[in-house]
Amino acid sequence: MSLYKTKVEIPFENEFIETLCHNGWTYLQELDEATPQQLENHFREILNQNNREVLSGVDITDREMQDIMRFIEGMTPIDVNRFLTKGYVAEINLTRENPDLGRIQLRAFWRDDVAGGQMRYEVIKQAIRPGMENKPDDPNRRFDVTLLFNGMPLIQVEEKKVDVSLKTATNQIAKYKSEHKYDGLYTLVQIFVALKEDASRYFANQKSADSFNDKFFFEWLDASNKAVRNWKQFTEEFLMIPMAHNIVSNFTLVNSENLVVLRPYQIHAVKAIREAFAQHKDGYVWHATGSGKTMTAYKTATLLQRDPANQVIFLSDRKELDSQSGKNFAMFSSGSDDNVFEINNTNDLIRHLKSNKTGVIVTTINKMKIAVDRHNAQIAADKKGFLDKVMQRRMVFIVDEAHRSQFGEMQRTIKQAFPKQNWYGFTGTPIFEFNKTSEDQTTETQFGPELHRYNIGNALNDGAILKFNSEYVNLAQVTDQNGDDIQEPDLPDSFYDGDSKESDQYRNKVVKWIIKNWQKKSEHGSFNAILATSSIQQAQRFYDIFKKKYENGESKLKVAITYSLNENGDNNQSQRNGLVEAMKDYSQRYTDNDSTFNLDNINAYIEDVAKRAARMEGQYRHLKPEQSIDLTIVVARLLTGFDAQRLNTLYLDKLLEYQGLIQAYARTNRIFDKNKSQGNIVIFRRPKLMEERTKDAFEKYAGEGSFKKVFRPEFGQMKNEFREEVSDLRRYVPQPEDANDLQDETQDDQIEFLNRFRSLAKKLQYIASYSEFNWNEQANDYGITQEEYGYYQGAFENIKTIVTAAQENAIEDPKQQELLNFDFDDVVIHELVIDKEYVLTLATKAIRAQHEFMKSQTERDRQLTEDTQKELETALNKYAKSGHSATAEQIKSFISETDIMQGDKDFDAISAFASRQSRAKQRAILDFCDEWGLDPDQLTRLNTEYVASGKFDHERDLRKTADRQTAAANGHVFKNVLQYKAAASNAWETFIKEDLTKYL
Repeated sequence: MSLYKTKVEIPFENEFIETLCHNGWTYLQELDEATPQQLENHFREILNQNNREVLSGVDITDREMQDIMRFIEGMTPIDVNRFLTKGYVAEINLTRENPDLGRIQLRAFWRDDVAGGQMRYEVIKQAIRPGMENKPDDPNRRFDVTLLFNGMPLIQVEEKKVDVSLKTATNQIAKYKSEHKYDGLYTLVQIFVALKEDASRYFANQKSADSFNDKFFFEWLDASNKAVRNWKQFTEEFLMIPMAHNIVSNFTLVNSENLVVLRPYQIHAVKAIREAFAQHKDGYVWHATGSGKTMTAYKTATLLQRDPANQVIFLSDRKELDSQSGKNFAMFSSGSDDNVFEINNTNDLIRHLKSNKTGVIVTTINKMKIAVDRHNAQIAADKKGFLDKVMQRRMVFIVDEAHRSQFGEMQRTIKQAFPKQNWYGFTGTPIFEFNKTSEDQTTETQFGPELHRYNIGNALNDGAILKFNSEYVNLAQVTDQNGDDIQEPDLPDSFYDGDSKESDQYRNKVVKWIIKNWQKKSEHGSFNAILATSSIQQAQRFYDIFKKKYENGESKLKVAITYSLNENGDNNQSQRNGLVEAMKDYSQRYTDNDSTFNLDNINAYIEDVAKRAARMEGQYRHLKPEQSIDLTIVVARLLTGFDAQRLNTLYLDKLLEYQGLIQAYARTNRIFDKNKSQGNIVIFRRPKLMEERTKDAFEKYAGEGSFKKVFRPEFGQMKNEFREEVSDLRRYVPQPEDANDLQDETQDDQIEFLNRFRSLAKKLQYIASYSEFNWNEQANDYGITQEEYGYYQGAFENIKTIVTAAQENAIEDPKQQELLNFDFDDVVIHELVIDKEYVLTLATKAIRAQHEFMKSQTERDRQLTEDTQKELETALNKYAKSGHSATAEQIKSFISETDIMQGDKDFDAISAFASRQSRAKQRAILDFCDEWGLDPDQLTRLNTEYVASGKFDHERDLRKTADRQTAAANGHVFKNVLQYKAAASNAWETFIKEDLTKYL
């Protein structure tokens, strides 16, 4: 079945290909509508041509080509990236069919050799991706345009008409991914492009369709951060040769479990530094905090290091344990040929500088300065300096957090030592004249001119960071000797930090406020927070209050504390004692051993707190709730250079300004998922002063008028906006109970309702984070109760199912595509008053009441039984109307099947229903595995991971268990093992997403 192509799209596609041909590409008309076999033959032909000598005159045989394809099809997008970029030439190991020819390496791709004669850049269109003959729901597909690099499809482009949303194209790519159409040679795709005449997006390939995240679908920007929306300009800048080659080989990297392509501003910054380096010029890059500076710095460092004449050193001004940059460098370089050396001490640094090893050295400016001092001491003693050898190379210093004041005298010492050097600083908050250092230094005087800028305003417009929601909370209450209230601005500093009764009351109020509003700010525990205090003593006081409230049951928050013993110049015994006690608590909570962390391994404690709070790497990525940290109390640590996407709130009990304020705030607004809508800032200490400082800092660093753009409005305005959204929805569907009737209306009516509800849901997500928001008390102000909202939400879920099914079929019908440009991904479903637990709690009550009546037969118990039964039926009906009709029916069946004689005082419907669902789920898993020949334990594990993360991280383990013969015995017949495993993958993903979710 081929895709229908409108007359409008065909001329656009032809003009697009013609433009590509003017920019380094060759159109292969003979491969129009190419089959997989034709593409493999073309790739094979190029391999033969580029490897004449190593092939010894014997072209690749059919069996050898099968081996090559098995190698390709066994790779994930991450594996492919490492294959293409690890080393100067990407080679395929091949054992020749003729044993006398031995084992050879076939050269397939030249990483840096863009125009050296070894690379062919070709365009094909309408490549056929066949479906399975015995599966009517797996039709043939066609890919619009594919860009071949030496016969390998590394970039794939889907086009749409100008009046069709790009989301339709990206959805189409995701659907094809879920159908396993990116198999065979298309396993190699690294970059996708969605293109229409006035818009484009590019993004990296991922392991599965569920791993795509439209927050990482990037619009191309020019060097001044202006969006490039004309398709021709985009083609000439992004897809031209050599740029397209560089996108694949130089501007992608592996970040943990994902393939990443750099954002436009990151690419422009890397290019700007390389151009400055070529002219022996220094400079700095101003990129908004939270926009990925470390990744940009890593790419810059490793690209410059490819020249063995250069020695690149990445400098931080603090211990690596306090900075994630060095660890991120090591993570990015894992599996690549980029050497990253994390330095433990100065001797280690000197040893690396003296060696012939090429690679990026990651160290601190303090260690570098000490190394230079030792070298100078050798020279002064008429001895040979141990850095003489490295001084023959061109030294490149790349500086993280270049705004920090420590880059003064130490930097000058280092600069004086090396004859050939360049310095490049990265900062989200440059130092200017208004906040220059005590030595009258600015970022420009230290590092040279600005090379590229991407400030907070740019990042916000581009969707690279989130907005902020700030609240200024005045909890200070003090009266003078006459009994008059002292206004907060008139309070002495000692009030906040003192030991008076009023100071203790203030700290206790802060803790109570945080606990009371925790669910709102943390999005029901999905995210964590930092409490920044003015001193170690203040941090300890807050920790003690939280600990007491946890012990007496007033709080469930898991609180940690981290500080340096020499912060604020203090190193007294009380600081040590406080930290020892906190480490003991921490050890007991997370390791069941109260002595795991202590002063002897304090660095391990510091690192564990940072990793556990960030939840971004290794074992910390998927922590269970009881193993995570809710709130981390700090003084200065973690307020700069700490990248934690799962952190969304900063509570401030200290004064900040200028770059320190921006840096601290920016810990909270990293992009994560649709549930994270903003970064929350809550200020307790001198709120009026901090509001003024906040406005001033953002005006200076994000541009005039930026405060209103960067911060959510005050609660009163947000309240009005929410009320307007409610009115807009009610104008279309006045009564929430009638919303479900739209299931029988036209598709246009359904889409209109979905759009209106989505706007309301988004506004609710914002307003629900304000401490002043109280739906129960303010329902009349909004014009909607929480229960009514639940009915609308239920209708949304039901109609979403109908429209989603229509979207599945729309790919075959462009007319339908035009109607279905609806995106469900950014709609957050609100927690309902009547949920499953509430209904089952009523079921417990009803079944117990009936049990008592069966025993007593009294009028009182009969009336109680009837009342509880009516309450349960009402709740079940409301729950069903709220979009959970299937689960409501399951609960009804469960109740009808339950033996009333079991309903004694110990009966719990929640646990009983969970056991019933678990048994039903296990039966379904066993039946599915018996049918497809799979291991049920591996499928159960995959389902558990999908429920927790929304991803299929260990499909390969399940795929290894697949038994084709068992599937064939149950009617699943395929041409070969690869086709069977692809079909099985598609089947188990559908089974997990659609069938097993019934048992949650």
